Amino acid sequence: MHTTVSVFAKPVGGVCGTTRVFPDILQTAAKMLKKAEGGILTDSFVTHTADRLVLVAVHDPDVLPDTLIAAVFSAAEELAQKRHLFCDAAPVSVCRMTIPERANEPFLLFLAGSDVMPWGEVLTPGRDSDDACIADGVLLLARAEGEFPSVAAFCERFARRGVNQQGVCPVSLCDSSNVRTTVIPVVGLGFSLCDGRLSGPVDLFDTPLFDAPRFRASDQHAE
Repeated sequence: MHTTVSVFAKPVGGVCGTTRVFPDILQTAAKMLKKAEGGILTDSFVTHTADRLVLVAVHDPDVLPDTLIAAVFSAAEELAQKRHLFCDAAPVSVCRMTIPERANEPFLLFLAGSDVMPWGEVLTPGRDSDDACIADGVLLLARAEGEFPSVAAFCERFARRGVNQQGVCPVSLCDSSNVRTTVIPVVGLGFSLCDGRLSGPVDLFDTPLFDAPRFRASDQHAE
């Protein structure tokens, strides 16, 4: 069985600048995607990074949800405009991966708080093939386990000293507000996929095991 996972991220309007997406926007987007499940979508998930609304759509390879996604972003922007929320003019980030589902199919979604995120420092040339790992803008989508890097091995890359010294800071979703100019918060979400349905997510960096990398990223650029 082949399944496509499409992820979209776009600034739609943030509370207090680019800090965070307004909760009503997340709820509206989730309802719109949920209505499409059983039709053009087999499953969906809505989250955010800083002021960007992030939409995860699971669907058949021959059915693209792009028109639906555009409508969701439009509805979100309309809500933001009514509240006079700040909207950063940044491009849409898109990651799309069509895969033959394995007996168990873990995949990882990393969300950066800035589109200057140096994904090249996280990816491993020759090991992260295009059919198993895709990065665009604030998004990184990757398959894990089996013939691919383990979940722990992939997360470990965000604890590298050289990565942290560039301001890359692995944080939990609840701590992902964009409040530093020299620190890039990165959220890691883990899912399992089965017959086009999602289980999860797991908030991968919501653990004290990443306290040291967080300190390095934050302290490196402190005046």
